[in-house]
Amino acid sequence: MPPPVVDLSKTLSLATITAAERTLLAQLQGNLLKGHGRPHAAHLLLRFRQAPAGRALLRGLLPQLSRADVQLADAGRVRAARAAGTPLQTPPFVACLLSASGYRALQVPRERWPSDPAFTEGLKDRQPMLRDPDHAGWEPAWRGEVHALVQLAGDAPQVDAQLAAWTAALPDGVELLGIEHARTWRNARGEGLEHFGFVSGLSQPLMIEEDLARDALRRGDSQRWSPRFPLGQVLVRDPSVDDPAAHGSYVVCRKLEQNVHAFRQAEAALARGLRKLGAAADAALAGAMLVGRFADGTPLALQGHDGLAPPQAGDFDYADDPQGLRCPFHAHIRKTNPRGDTVREFGIDAAAERARLMARRSMPYGERRQDAQMRFSDAPSHGVGLLFMACQASIVEQFEFSQANRANDEGFVLGHTGIDPLAGQGGAVKHRHHAGWGDAQAPTLAQRMSGFVTLKGGEYFFAPSLAFFAGL
Repeated sequence: MPPPVVDLSKTLSLATITAAERTLLAQLQGNLLKGHGRPHAAHLLLRFRQAPAGRALLRGLLPQLSRADVQLADAGRVRAARAAGTPLQTPPFVACLLSASGYRALQVPRERWPSDPAFTEGLKDRQPMLRDPDHAGWEPAWRGEVHALVQLAGDAPQVDAQLAAWTAALPDGVELLGIEHARTWRNARGEGLEHFGFVSGLSQPLMIEEDLARDALRRGDSQRWSPRFPLGQVLVRDPSVDDPAAHGSYVVCRKLEQNVHAFRQAEAALARGLRKLGAAADAALAGAMLVGRFADGTPLALQGHDGLAPPQAGDFDYADDPQGLRCPFHAHIRKTNPRGDTVREFGIDAAAERARLMARRSMPYGERRQDAQMRFSDAPSHGVGLLFMACQASIVEQFEFSQANRANDEGFVLGHTGIDPLAGQGGAVKHRHHAGWGDAQAPTLAQRMSGFVTLKGGEYFFAPSLAFFAGL
């Protein structure tokens, strides 16, 4: 009798977990189904100069890798300790991702590689379709082949200790190309922030029933947009091993530098232009027109000012805004997650629209200053940004579709929309901003807004199963 397999078209319930699901979690790396939640991280970029040295390094890494089942158990212990008022420190988080060139350098047979076409080509070779800048201008660590990314995460002392041990123990046949440091920034309410000052990590796909139940308790049952997604949104079989329980995920990594100073200037200029047309606009509203949310997470589709209670900030769609009079079609979160726009405009199946979404595991990088209210008090033009990381079952159908056919497409959703002001690249169409929230009679300001985010490096990776490392 063949071993039971896990149905990836469903979510996972820890309360009623099957033996096959337990085996899957025990073979799966962490940070795929659920973010690791650590405040600091160091990402080591490695190149294998000698296959035996690389294979030995990864075999030795196996006991350190954070398993998905252990990560989920640790998360439960942390929640219980927090509820009891007794903070609990968890072990450092460790993960390892491999690129296609990494599989080649390790001399893994070609038929055993993950088969996604974009993965096998690598991010640099997809530049024309993505409109990425030439990789010759990337940061040095990313310009050549990056074979592996090792992620070390925890509190700051844990990461420092792990990093020191790793750099001291690397064998001669493995080259350390660079280290990408990242950390979380939080506001006074404890919510994560990205460098433009907006609350981050909202509307994430949830694939575990217990996470969905906690989300429902926090914000009530979903009426407009459900965070429920199947395991198959991010997981695929690991082709490098024969065990049917062995799964992994494709991980897109892109280092995105954010020009905060330019973004602030653009917000102010847009607000001035809208006021000249009679709108009661300030920089907060102007920023919301670019992002699709106010800085506190309030969706522009729901109201024209901030202050919406955070639990309500994810349950919305654009059914009441088919003309983009509330939230512009070019706004970042509407471009990348149209929430029914393609169903209405093109007859796309709702499930097919949702299938494009990725599980985001990004972290900010770079240092900032915060005031007493934990608001950013500086506006750097370089040196800060987002280490964008997203998990998915298909790079072609998820990340690349979203980037090329949504963020970069000036005609998505409707003609003359323009590119996504944050994630989009190329194009020349000016963005149109209504000088009156929800008012079809309000005048429109045409003003192109872009150039705030620059790609500094990146690669397509796969997160192999633990069975892969054991078999090297």
